[in-house]
Amino acid sequence: MYWALFFYHKMKAYDIMSIDVEAAKENATVTEIGTRLILRSINGMPIIDDDGKVIGILTIIDILRAIKDNKNIDTLKAGDLMTRNPTIIKQETDIMDIIDILDKKGIEMVPVVDEEKDSRIIGVVSRKDIIEEKFNERFVTLGMKKTITKNLGQ
Repeated sequence: MYWALFFYHKMKAYDIMSIDVEAAKENATVTEIGTRLILRSINGMPIIDDDGKVIGILTIIDILRAIKDNKNIDTLKAGDLMTRNPTIIKQETDIMDIIDILDKKGIEMVPVVDEEKDSRIIGVVSRKDIIEEKFNERFVTLGMKKTITKNLGQ
């Protein structure tokens, strides 16, 4: 038990972040983004500028609120609904700090940026990423997802 707690205190965002990230530009339609969210089974998508910097987040709840408010999601753009200036983390952010951010802000995921590359997005950490790492610690992961657990095929 103590070892597991110590291990998690050493983990950083770069250890568990998903690197297969799809982001959208501010002029993408809400319908386009909503379709991608459904197809990828994700809760939200970072919205980036032309330099790859995160300028917003658009989530399923944002789309649901627009539907509830009787807005035409076919004509709305990401910039119309996204949460501007979202919380972002650095790749060196400690896993316990990430859990605190997700919990206190009530968010599902947080973009990870690389300060050495002008704060461009390099991944996201979601609640699912953290819990997957915890529950997968005794298993081997097949595929290309970046994770602390052993990877085969890389």
